[in-house]
Amino acid sequence: MRPGQRKALTDSADDRQIQLGEMVKAKIRAKVEHPFRVIKQQFGYLKTRYRGLK
Repeated sequence: MRPGQRKALTDSADDRQIQLGEMVKAKIRAKVEHPFRVIKQQFGYLKTRYRGLK
């Protein structure tokens, strides 16, 4: 769900359920992103750094 859609939610019971679902998804996403980044670094998927170029 996009941030604007989430802000537009009201205090109705249906919208509260949607907000709880979004919170669950955010918690899972936060737990997965850091280990995934570490694994990507080990396999060389980093942004290229140019040293010495001016």
